[in-house]
Amino acid sequence: MVVAVVCFGLGMMVGNVTHRHPAPIQIKPTETPHPLFTPEAATLAQQKMCDEQAAKRFNEDKSSDEFREERRRNPPVTADYTSHYDSEVNVCYVRLHSVYANPPIVSAVVYDAFGGRIFATYSWINSQGKKFWEVSPTECKIDIPGKSQETCTSSETFDKLTEKYFGVTP
Repeated sequence: MVVAVVCFGLGMMVGNVTHRHPAPIQIKPTETPHPLFTPEAATLAQQKMCDEQAAKRFNEDKSSDEFREERRRNPPVTADYTSHYDSEVNVCYVRLHSVYANPPIVSAVVYDAFGGRIFATYSWINSQGKKFWEVSPTECKIDIPGKSQETCTSSETFDKLTEKYFGVTP
C-alpha cells in the first residue's frame, strides 16, 4: 500500500512537471496577415453627440444674417445636412447641402462640427440658363488631411470623395 501511494505521488509530480513545461507549439504563418489594430466603430453615444452638434451648427448657419439675406433674395428649394463621427480621428464631420432655384445654385460644404475646420467645398451656379451638364462647378475642392488638396470637376466626384474620406453623403 505504501508503494502504491509513493508511486501515485511520484506520478502526480511528474505529471505536474510535464504540464508546466509543455512542448513548444509550432505556428505556421497564414497567407494573409491579420491587422494588428482594428479601428472601432463610433459608439451610439458618439454618433448622437455628433448629430446633435451637426444639427446645432446647421440651425446656426440657417439663422445667420448672410443665409437670411440669401434666402430672402433666393429661397432654398432644399437645405439639409448629414453627419458622421469618425472615431479613428475623433472628428465629427457635417455636410451642409443647399439647392436654390433662381438662379439655380447648388452648394455643399464639409467641416468639423466642433472645430469648424472646412474640409471640402462645392458650388455650382447656372446664371446663364444652360443645361446643367454644360456648366462646370465654380468651386470643387477637397482638403484631405495628410494629403495635398484635390480639385474635382463634377458633383458626382465631390460626392464620391466626401463619402470616401469623410463618410458623409448628400
